[in-house]
Amino acid sequence: MELDELKSTWAALDSRLKENELLNKRIIQKMLNDKSNKSLNKLVNYEIFSLSGILLVIPLCIWLLSNSRWNVHNLLFPKIIAVVVIALSVFLIPWGGYIIIKYLLKIDFSKSIKDNMFYINKFAIYYSKGKTINIFFIIPVLSLLGILSYYESKAPLYLWIFLFAALTIGIALTFWTYKKVYDANIQAIQKSLNELKELEEDVEGKIDNQ
Repeated sequence: MELDELKSTWAALDSRLKENELLNKRIIQKMLNDKSNKSLNKLVNYEIFSLSGILLVIPLCIWLLSNSRWNVHNLLFPKIIAVVVIALSVFLIPWGGYIIIKYLLKIDFSKSIKDNMFYINKFAIYYSKGKTINIFFIIPVLSLLGILSYYESKAPLYLWIFLFAALTIGIALTFWTYKKVYDANIQAIQKSLNELKELEEDVEGKIDNQ
């Protein structure tokens, strides 16, 4: 009789331990989901902020093209830089919006982990390509056009100092943004999704064994 009671108590204890283990894993899953969702919101918000900033640059470039000073002195490079920026903006705004809608906004941490991994990995690929183009093409070209514009307009020394300070700060801020906003949050989401996948497989295994 005592042996039967001992077996029953042990079975009940074992069942409760398994339930507690599953509960703990569910709590960890929720924490990972919340962490991933926070990183996702940062990516979406910064993407929207960046596209809004690009949109605001277009009127400035149109003003630059129509500025009488450039037309009177027949300055070429300020016009070129304005046209290049407008062309880039016209391409980047719809393309960036497409990437946000196509991938970032489709991530839902209450749904399939596999789908979420697909969307964030796709976004990471496009981000990596855009980062490479920006570093090796857009930044050098715009910086060179800015310098040529200053040279052509015979800018005074204080404006040259302002230009190089602005370029230095802008480039440093760009690399900081890549590292702290994009790289950090993309990696955080990917890491959380991998951990969620492992937990999900473990939980399913525990449930099947019960």
